[in-house]
Amino acid sequence: MDDSPHTNIDVELLSLPKCRRLPNEVISPLAYTNDIVNFDHWDHMFITNCCRSLTLHDFDGPPSTILDLGCGRGLWAIEAAKQWQGSTVVGFDIEHTQPRFNVLEKSVSRRLRWVQGNLLERLPFLTGQFDFVRMVRMGLHIPEDEWPSVLAEIARILKPHGILEVIEEDLLFPCQSTRSHDVTPSSSGSSTQGSNTVVTTTSHDKSVSSLKTKDNTNTSLDTFSGTSSTTLPFVLDAQLRHPKPPDPQDHSRLQRAWEEMLDNYFLSPQPLSVLPLYLSLSFSSIRSHHPLQIPLPRNSSDRQQQYSTPTIELDPATLFELRPLSAQPSSEVDYSARASVMTAGGSQLSMSSWACMHLARTVRTIVGCKESIWSAYERLYGDDPTPVVVRTTQQKSTSAWSDLRPSPTNPLRDYFERDWINWENDMADRTSLRGRMQAELMWSEPIGKPPDWRLWRNSLPQEGACSSRDESAEYCRSLRGFVCFKS
Repeated sequence: MDDSPHTNIDVELLSLPKCRRLPNEVISPLAYTNDIVNFDHWDHMFITNCCRSLTLHDFDGPPSTILDLGCGRGLWAIEAAKQWQGSTVVGFDIEHTQPRFNVLEKSVSRRLRWVQGNLLERLPFLTGQFDFVRMVRMGLHIPEDEWPSVLAEIARILKPHGILEVIEEDLLFPCQSTRSHDVTPSSSGSSTQGSNTVVTTTSHDKSVSSLKTKDNTNTSLDTFSGTSSTTLPFVLDAQLRHPKPPDPQDHSRLQRAWEEMLDNYFLSPQPLSVLPLYLSLSFSSIRSHHPLQIPLPRNSSDRQQQYSTPTIELDPATLFELRPLSAQPSSEVDYSARASVMTAGGSQLSMSSWACMHLARTVRTIVGCKESIWSAYERLYGDDPTPVVVRTTQQKSTSAWSDLRPSPTNPLRDYFERDWINWENDMADRTSLRGRMQAELMWSEPIGKPPDWRLWRNSLPQEGACSSRDESAEYCRSLRGFVCFKS
């Protein structure tokens, strides 16, 4: 009898329907823009510089037939054809955005081929056709229930002893946890994840039945308003008609909409947690490295206050050091092991020198999903009462607010755009690319109007400028690679 801990799970997975997706449906909440392409190129440079190679796996000799699944604009495939001059490289993607062959060197283009198709359908390749298959950051395009079939299809087209390399990241929404008490908008009749206090009424005219906290326990009305219980319904009704401005640093509504969007597409928010199991169903041996987790950078107010932040030093040579997956430590041990790797001696770099670019990359991915997030936001909060969004004088002076036109037919879109502008400004402040260029290149402050994020940060109340933050660890990126061997 097989005592593998995965046995029962495997049987359960096989008994489930193959997928929820309609035939030929493409899962893509992301609009693939030039900005995202630029960050794809930065990712490519970051990983290849750390690995000192095009791949995590150290090949004895170049693989002869290579497939890049989800190749995008084809940067990695072109580089592989240039470096491995005896190899044939195929780039596969749903979009035909790769460069024409006549703009490439003939020595490269004659060994390169672009193929369009849906990764979630049967791949148009022969069984055992490739020596090496590569797939990077496809978590936003593969529903969780289809990972097993996608990986089984890749195993089919690999030759015996062929290799699959997967680089994936968790689908994080970067923001700092706060202790805000923003009561609008809220899900009607239920508590909303991310808001600490919500009102459980569905209309301004209804009497207040109760208040619920984040853990769904009733709180006294005295606690909410600070007045006697006899006057509370009137006070609360006034607060709903003229609500206290929400905390601009509370991004819980957008975070909840991001989670709702992922759930709607049945995308796993933490593919790094489920991939080891799914990979083990199709591959006999798997090697991986410790997850690379990038802390969320501090905002400018916290930096000015000089909050103590432990400096994590990284040795690029050991970042992607591969070990058998079965030997990976548990989550508790994994953290200390990862810390020891990050603080080991050698040619080290401070985490702060990388974090801003990793945050910018994550933010750009989420910006590419904006309309899909808006659809989820509308589903979550569409039935809530939505007072008119009031703009402060400083907000009106920023370009984002001045370009924003109130929606006469959908006030909720105003709320969404308000939340979105607050989040983008907060992330731009934390990214601090301007400050990086000033520090690294000795550039002076440009003459003219200050950036929007600085106006936004200066518009915060003094007591709110230093955010009432949850001190638990927050990350802006969690990245991990897997090298899988077919028997």
